[in-house]
Amino acid sequence: MSCYHYWNNQNIPYAVGGMIVMKEKRAMPKVAGKDSDNEATLQKNRVAQLEIIVDNIPEAVIVTDLQGRLLHMNRAAETLLGRPRGDIKPEKWPESYGFYLDDSSTFYPGDKLPLVRALRGETVEGEEMILRQPDSRNSLWISMSAKPLAREDGRPNGVITIFRDITYRKQIELSREKHIQRTETLYKLSRALAEAGNDLNQITQTIANYAAETIGDTSIVSLLNSSGDTLRIAAFHHPLASARAALRKMLISIGFESSPSAGISGGVIKSGEPLLIPSISTKQLEAITVPEFAQYIREVGVESILIVPLNSSSGVLGVISLSRDKGGKPYTVEDQGFLNDLASRAALAIENCRMFERLEEEITERLSAKKALDVSEERFRSIFESTTLGIKVLDLDGIILKTNKAFQMMMGYIESELVGRPFYSFLYPGDDARALRLFHTLIVSGAPDFRFEHRALNKDGSVIWVKTTFTGVKRGGGDDSLTFIVGIVEDVTKQKQAELEMQELKDRLEGGVESERLRLAQELHDGPMQELYSAIYQIEALRKRAKPQNEKLLEAVKLDIQRVLQGLRATAKDLRPPTISTFGLEKAIRSHVEDFQEKHPNLNIQLSLAQDKQLLPENVRIALFRVYQNSLTNVVRHAEATQVQVRFMYDAEEVRLEIIDNGKGFEVPKNWVGLVRRGHYGLASSAERVRALGGTFTVESQLHVMTKVEAVIPRKDIPDQTDDNK
Repeated sequence: MSCYHYWNNQNIPYAVGGMIVMKEKRAMPKVAGKDSDNEATLQKNRVAQLEIIVDNIPEAVIVTDLQGRLLHMNRAAETLLGRPRGDIKPEKWPESYGFYLDDSSTFYPGDKLPLVRALRGETVEGEEMILRQPDSRNSLWISMSAKPLAREDGRPNGVITIFRDITYRKQIELSREKHIQRTETLYKLSRALAEAGNDLNQITQTIANYAAETIGDTSIVSLLNSSGDTLRIAAFHHPLASARAALRKMLISIGFESSPSAGISGGVIKSGEPLLIPSISTKQLEAITVPEFAQYIREVGVESILIVPLNSSSGVLGVISLSRDKGGKPYTVEDQGFLNDLASRAALAIENCRMFERLEEEITERLSAKKALDVSEERFRSIFESTTLGIKVLDLDGIILKTNKAFQMMMGYIESELVGRPFYSFLYPGDDARALRLFHTLIVSGAPDFRFEHRALNKDGSVIWVKTTFTGVKRGGGDDSLTFIVGIVEDVTKQKQAELEMQELKDRLEGGVESERLRLAQELHDGPMQELYSAIYQIEALRKRAKPQNEKLLEAVKLDIQRVLQGLRATAKDLRPPTISTFGLEKAIRSHVEDFQEKHPNLNIQLSLAQDKQLLPENVRIALFRVYQNSLTNVVRHAEATQVQVRFMYDAEEVRLEIIDNGKGFEVPKNWVGLVRRGHYGLASSAERVRALGGTFTVESQLHVMTKVEAVIPRKDIPDQTDDNK
């Protein structure tokens, strides 16, 4: 066989009491007779069968001695790692075989390698790392587990290491995380730009910050002036303070303004298309940049360049330029697509800001003097008609006097259908009362303006979300009384849809997790557990026919398989408690506590549970069960508690679950992000589950005293408990 053999002529591994044991193959005395020959033949057959089994295991398996010398590799290990590479110390395996941390560039620490730790007597399960062969660019995600081997007398004898390819799972996880992160980033950027209002400096700095922090590293936002003959650097950012200082120094030395046709940014402005340079050398960079940039290159370095235009309906407004620091990962087409999404939102915010500024300037000029009114009338009309924002002019009674095309298209009416009608007749029922109150306050108090987000009814009956800014225009000439009201309307329906889609995404992810739990539990039951039952029956049949000296070995193997079955049953039960759907939350908690107490006999769990049976919706039962389950897991892992109280109660108004322990407690962060940063993922997940159902989730803790977790969910349409169900 092509594998690297060990036990062919030395030892035979088998399992006793959960530990891998190496049974020494003792020399058989040369005694004439049939029994002696049969025993030797049986021994050889058993070894050969074991080799065949190990070599056909899909996971890669490696056996080493106590000094870490390679003794056996099965076929899967040779396929994964290649042929054995001589006598390599275990601490040098990362450099030899290509084991890396998740940054793909740093070798996995040799002293923390599962094999090395197992040589020190530890059992290490499922350490994840990246495998990249030195002569290949392809990478795999693998899971490495290592466990000490022992002789029959308990003395250490070596280590067995198992590798599993988890690339597909990791790719799905990373892709899902990146998609969620980028969707959340776009949502947060939209909110930040909306909060910036008409402050152009704040808008451009927000764009630069988001681009640098989410894509990296150096971010520069440059805008064309109104005439298009000057390109001005409006904002810049770098996550590192030292690099930010070097960037500021460089920009000051070259000035913040340049010709829009100069450099590579000029080409992007001219073409209106993005530019991606995945890799660029220092010489190439110096050839296309100004000399003052050389100092920045020496201090920070540039690995890759990405520039996208700020395209709007009126043309190119400027560019967003990104440069990756030397040694960083090159930009990709995916990064370009994400930056394009950022740029489209940025361009809309900048265009609206500029139009609003121009509109305010024009209104001021019209009211300042008759001469200024005559000069700017045509320009105002152009802006009034061409802007993407809806505009309506009202008298002091709220009657519409004039609207622009954008507002007419937004509402689905023509000008004649709008003029002469009160503005509030087009509002969604329920929003009109607040609009009238604010409008009246503007007229009476003389406040300059107010903003109002509300729903409006399109002519076709559809509902649209808009943000309206009402501004009172004074007569001027020393007369501060209002002459008319201008309403500037922005359609934010897509933004609202994005918010709803984000919430739906979160809900679907939560539902997907529960579905995946159920699927995994079913697969465990229908697959591995059934196969293990079959193996037990076969072992039992073999034991009845085996010789006395082999019965103990078969019995030990059978017990090991039964222990594995118990573990799988417990796991399947945790993934999907069977009592949830049939008997309710109270029965599910009691069933779980019975199993939990067997595993943790030193923890006293006191229960005070109302009998809910099937009165509560299943999603409420599942959410509260996961809160209880996560809390109990945290108690065991972190609290060092001796007592836990679990209380479940409900009435006509709400459902309440409390978990209180007498452990060491901890300092509760101000927000859930703080909990995640401190490793309390279960608490953050519980908070999300409860909030998704409209409930509240609180954590109280006192150091060295107690921790209390409380989830409260309003009952809404949940039916009341009847006397028969008590």
